[in-house]
Amino acid sequence: MAEPAGGKVVRWQRWAFSNLGSAFTNFGSLWLILAPLVSLIATYAPRRLFRTYFNLFLRRRARRLLNVVDPYATVDISEPGTDVRYSRYGPVSDADTTYEEAKAYLSEKACAQEEARALRAEGARDGDGLVVSIRDGQDVADEFRGVSLWWTSVVGMDVQGQRQGRRRFLRLTFHLRHRRLVVDEYLPHVRRCGREILFSNRRRRLYTNSKSRDVYTYEYKSWSYIDFDHPTTFDTLAMDREKKKEIMDDLDAFRKNEDFYRRTGKPWKRGYLLYGPPGTGKSTMVAAMANYLDYDIYDVELTVVSTNTDLRKLLIETTSKSIIVIEDIDCSLDLTGDRARQRRRPGQVSSSSKADDDKYYADERPRNTVTLSGLLNFIDGLWSACGGERIVVFTTNHVDKLDPALIRRGRMDMHIEMSYCGLDAFRTLAKNYLDIDEHELFGVVEEILKEVKLTPADVAECLMTAKRAGSGEPTPCLEILIDELKKIAEEKEKAEAEAKAWAEAEAKAAAEANVAEMARGNPR
Repeated sequence: MAEPAGGKVVRWQRWAFSNLGSAFTNFGSLWLILAPLVSLIATYAPRRLFRTYFNLFLRRRARRLLNVVDPYATVDISEPGTDVRYSRYGPVSDADTTYEEAKAYLSEKACAQEEARALRAEGARDGDGLVVSIRDGQDVADEFRGVSLWWTSVVGMDVQGQRQGRRRFLRLTFHLRHRRLVVDEYLPHVRRCGREILFSNRRRRLYTNSKSRDVYTYEYKSWSYIDFDHPTTFDTLAMDREKKKEIMDDLDAFRKNEDFYRRTGKPWKRGYLLYGPPGTGKSTMVAAMANYLDYDIYDVELTVVSTNTDLRKLLIETTSKSIIVIEDIDCSLDLTGDRARQRRRPGQVSSSSKADDDKYYADERPRNTVTLSGLLNFIDGLWSACGGERIVVFTTNHVDKLDPALIRRGRMDMHIEMSYCGLDAFRTLAKNYLDIDEHELFGVVEEILKEVKLTPADVAECLMTAKRAGSGEPTPCLEILIDELKKIAEEKEKAEAEAKAWAEAEAKAAAEANVAEMARGNPR
C-alpha cells in the first residue's frame, strides 16, 4: 500500500531537524580549527594578495557572467576642460576637439529623428549657424554598416589634476562583438563628419601675416584676420565662359581627389599662376575661387618677412582647406630670374647689361633676406606637405620677369591668363550692372572691344557711368556706354601715338648722338 504524500514530508522534516544540529556542530568544529589560520593570514598577508587573486581568478569569471547578462559596451567622449598652459608668447589651450566634432555629428542625427525631443541649441563657435545637441538623458540612435548604436548625453564627476568637477559626456553604447568596427571605423567616421559640419558652419577668414621683427613681443601672432565676406562668384566674374568652366572643373577635381594624391605620393596641394595686365580681375579670381571651394585665404606679404625660417613658420601655421596667395610676386622680392648675372664671374660683364648691373649694385637700400630658394621650398619643399588640401596662387602683371623655376609645372600647375574684356566677359558685366542677357547693341560693343584692348575694370567703370546717366534703362545705358567706350578708345589711340612718337624721337636723338660721338673720335 502506497505511503501518503503528507507522510513523506513529515519524515523529511524529521530527518532535516535531526541532522541540522550535527551540521552546526561540525561547522563549529571546523571554524575553531580554521579561525586562527584565517586570522593569521588576514593579519600578516598583504591586502594586495587578495586583490590580485580576485582580479586574476574571480573577476574574469564574473565578467563572463556579466557579458551574458549585459553584452553591451560604452565609450565616453568627455567635454574638453578649461585647463590652460602658458608659453613665452602667452596662454595656450590644449582643448581636444573630439567632443565638439561628435556633438556636431549628433546635431544632424538629432534633427532628423522624431524620437529625439529633448534638444538644446547653441551658437556655432565660428559663424552664424546653430549646433543642435541632445539634452542630458536623451538618446539618439545611429546605424553604421548595418550595426545599431546609441548615443546618450550624461553628466558625471570627473577628476582633472587635483580638482574635481562635473563634466558632460557623450556616451556611445554598442554590442561587444562590434568593438573593432566602432573603434577602427565608426569613431573616425564620426570625427570626419563632425569636422565637415563645423567647417561649413564657420565664418571664413581673410588672413594677413604680421611683421617678423615683432616675433618677440608678448602677444605676437603670425597671422591676423578679419571675416571674409567677398560677394564675387564665378557667375559674376567677367571672364570667358569656357575658361571659367575649365577652372571650376580643375578645382572640383582637386577637391575630390585626396586618394589620388596619396596614391601617387604627392602632397595634396595645387598651384595657380594668374597673370595679365592690371584691371583684368586677378584678385577677383582669388575671391571667386575661395567662395567656390568655401576656403579661407592667407594673403602673404613677403616684404615684411625677414628670413626663410619665418616664411616656413607662416606655412606651418596655415590650416587645411585654404588658399595661400602672394599677389604681385614680381614686385615683392627680387625674383626676376636673372640668375645668370648672379652666377657671372666678376670679370665677365657683358656690355648690354653693364648699365643695369651698375644701377643694381648702386642701390644701397636694405634688402629682404627671403631668397628664391626659400620661396621654392615654401611652395614645393618638404614643409609644403604639412596639412593638406591647400591651394597656392601667384599673381603677376609681368610673367616674363619671373624665374622659370618658380612657375614651372608642378609648382604652378595651371597658368591662367587674365586677358582683356571680350564678349563673354561683357555679357557677364551687363547682367551684373544692367540685369540684361541680350540686346541688339551688344554687336556694336563687341566691335569696339575687338578694336581696342579694354580691361574688365575699364568696361565696368563705363557701365557705372552709363547706369547713372541712363536711369537704369537698357537702351539708353548701352548707348551711353558705347559713347564712353569710343572716348576711351580715342584716348588710348592718342596716348599710343604720342608714346610711339616719343620713342621715335628718343631713338633719333640717340642715333644722332652716336654719329656725333663717332665723328669726334675719328677726325680727318
